[in-house]
Amino acid sequence: RVGPLTRTIPVRVPETCIEPAVYATSFHAGFEPEKAIDGDIATFWHSEFSPPTPLPQSLTLNLGESRQVSELTYQPRFDGNLNGTITAYNVYASADGETFTKVASGTWAVDARLKTATFAPVTARYVRLEATAASGGSFASAAEVTAR
Repeated sequence: RVGPLTRTIPVRVPETCIEPAVYATSFHAGFEPEKAIDGDIATFWHSEFSPPTPLPQSLTLNLGESRQVSELTYQPRFDGNLNGTITAYNVYASADGETFTKVASGTWAVDARLKTATFAPVTARYVRLEATAASGGSFASAAEVTAR
């Protein structure tokens, strides 16, 4: 309604709402969070760098259902450029996507090798990798992230 004018617009809401499989605190166009879970190490997520969005930055995986998890793997960029390689991290788990509990933290070397964070098994639907430090500046990147 605008003043005396009324207009009705039909809206169709699907019966099921489909949640994204991954969320990011930020991303640069062309480097969306979905690229960190697409199974292709030639593509990657990159947090916003123009203008820079300071750390911490994170990716939250939506596992689709609650299940036991005890490991997160992180594959840094595999294109010869280590910008954004996560060197210090926290891993969080959540059953509902709102309340997260820290399950692991640590540091990783600045190289392109596959990284792993292991922790006591927890039941979670969402697993978050938070970068608290990274190489090359105040941003983060990931070619692939998995939780199992």
